[in-house]
Amino acid sequence: MPFVPDLTDWYAYHRTEPGRMPEYCPGALIPDASSIHECPGTMPERFKDFTLLDFHRTFDWGFHAHVYDWCETSYTNGVERVVENREWERLITLRTPRGCLVHRDQRAADGSWCPCEHFVKSIEDLRILDCAIESEVYTPHYDRVESVLAELNGLGQCDLVVYRSPFGKLVQEYMGFEGAIYAMADEPDAVEGFLALQEARDLEVIRLAGDAPARLVIISDHADENLIAPPMYKQHCVPYYRKATSILHEKGKFVSTHLDGNFKGHFALLQDTGFDLLDGCTPAPMSNYEVEELAAALPDGMCAFCGVPATFFCQDIPVEQILTFGDRIIDALRGRGVLNVGDIVPANGNIEPVIALGEHVNCRFGKQDE
Repeated sequence: MPFVPDLTDWYAYHRTEPGRMPEYCPGALIPDASSIHECPGTMPERFKDFTLLDFHRTFDWGFHAHVYDWCETSYTNGVERVVENREWERLITLRTPRGCLVHRDQRAADGSWCPCEHFVKSIEDLRILDCAIESEVYTPHYDRVESVLAELNGLGQCDLVVYRSPFGKLVQEYMGFEGAIYAMADEPDAVEGFLALQEARDLEVIRLAGDAPARLVIISDHADENLIAPPMYKQHCVPYYRKATSILHEKGKFVSTHLDGNFKGHFALLQDTGFDLLDGCTPAPMSNYEVEELAAALPDGMCAFCGVPATFFCQDIPVEQILTFGDRIIDALRGRGVLNVGDIVPANGNIEPVIALGEHVNCRFGKQDE
């Protein structure tokens, strides 16, 4: 079993001066030539000269990179998207011939964005959003994918981030949970019409991903049963997943989805999705399932990234307990998993237990090889 911890948040935090915004997204490759490595920040003295990739080279870890910028969206027909950054706030305005929509985010200390105001506040706004989506133009940048693969140079792999399903976008980006639920009850025809339009456009992006040099594509709904309940997941997400994975499988791609929350209620639906890989899986006590339950629920041919709970690395948990948990994951997912720190090493985490876990994995499999 490979050990592939995601250190990007931790590394960027320790290379960023206090009060400044992190420069890189979670899971993104930070190239060796980046100027971020020149900032001492709060990097431990032992690693003061390390780049991000140096950790993976030195400790023999794999690297899994998310490529976020492989496909660019622009607009035609008089539609304009304007992004305005205000310190720790971001305003996104969509200007269309039918009217304007505004989305507002606030940024957390780890660099993640939290929506505070959604584009769609009414069904009339949904029709304005229709206009914007109809006007989108997608331009792939396969050279950016090739650049990441060249930088990794066999150290790991990358995936193409396709973001959410149409329903996931409606719930988490466009309307918010409450707004989407009310709209589905009050204006089902308008919602279904919007989802059909969004799906048609999203499948265009899926086809572009099928032609990219990377072999792995990730559709990231971050689905959690408390936000997208199993009946909604089955009705609104799974049919889209089937269409998308069918297109990508015909192109020889592997397809993953990010599930880093409570999704035990989705276990029975996994066999219907078409996915090859589950990304970000983090067992109890962070989520609502044990690793053995996840292993038993995986359909034939499906694998999972599964991590020792990230909270263990922030709570002075004894290293022996962390190693024992790693052994549970290895034993449960033997041959069908990738071990990490689930699903990302926190910015305030302790790097030493991460190193110890990697050494433990290498030692265990080294002994087995003998």
